[in-house]
Amino acid sequence: MLTISFDARWLGPHGIGRYAAEVSARCAMHPLILPGKPLGLWDPIQLSQILARQRPRHFFSPGFNAPLGSPCPFSLTIHDLIHLDVPDERSWVKYAYYQHVVRPALHRAACIFTVSEYSRQRIAAWSGIDMARITLAGNGVDKEFSPTGSGWTHERPYLLYVGNQKPHKNVAGMVRAFACSGLASEFDLLLSGELSRSVAEVSAWVGVADKVKGLGFVHETDLPALYRSAHALVMPSRYEGFGLPVVEAMACGTPVLSSNQTALPEVGGEAVMYFDPDDQESFVQGLRGLRDSGLLAEMRSRGLARAPQFDWDHVAKRVMKAIA
Repeated sequence: MLTISFDARWLGPHGIGRYAAEVSARCAMHPLILPGKPLGLWDPIQLSQILARQRPRHFFSPGFNAPLGSPCPFSLTIHDLIHLDVPDERSWVKYAYYQHVVRPALHRAACIFTVSEYSRQRIAAWSGIDMARITLAGNGVDKEFSPTGSGWTHERPYLLYVGNQKPHKNVAGMVRAFACSGLASEFDLLLSGELSRSVAEVSAWVGVADKVKGLGFVHETDLPALYRSAHALVMPSRYEGFGLPVVEAMACGTPVLSSNQTALPEVGGEAVMYFDPDDQESFVQGLRGLRDSGLLAEMRSRGLARAPQFDWDHVAKRVMKAIA
């Protein structure tokens, strides 16, 4: 029986890695043994040769790499177009890759997947692909992310940020707004990962260096406890194709204060408080709103009601229905 193979090189402790793991497991996909990285210069040729030899029924990429030509029916997942849309993420190499590898692959692909309606519309506009060919697979949240369970031990109440600290994530802007809000007298601001040099410098410059703390690497199994004990999750990003921490926080009963840009309002709906990341006063007022216990209770309730909409079983069914 011919199999559905997937590119297991995308597995890892990040959003695409989570999507890859959850979908491949539920769809009984077989990992394709591939050397190197999925975005290597010669990878499209190498991938095409391996697929031509093995001839799976279908090849599924959880990311945006694809074979050269069509050695077998294949699909790829475009989570966002950050490498084209965000100046700090652009380069001539990335532009060339998207123009000469990704765009032609979209026209050859049997299926195209993405994770939000925002990304679906953006991909269609950029590629010229009929939007009907792009399947909105979405993202899900594990059952471990729930309001019941152990908490995270910290000496003070804390606000939480989960993610990397690339410029589009606006972490430095969050630190500046945190300092201006006056909340540092009541809360620490905890960040997953180590503090980047720029974020550490901003924290010192605005006088909250002792309140902004990097946690280092946080294992996925520890994330639910970290969310549960947080006063709120803050999502300051200017660009997200989805924004998985928003859903994970809601599932844990943690209120969310989020940027109102790109896919984030689509994901958070009416269960999240929003601010304009390019307007510091809007950001500061949003943070100060986290003192409102009544509002926080309402956001917890709405978040817990919304989170079940994001189900990995449903994501996997959408993927398999499109492939079949």
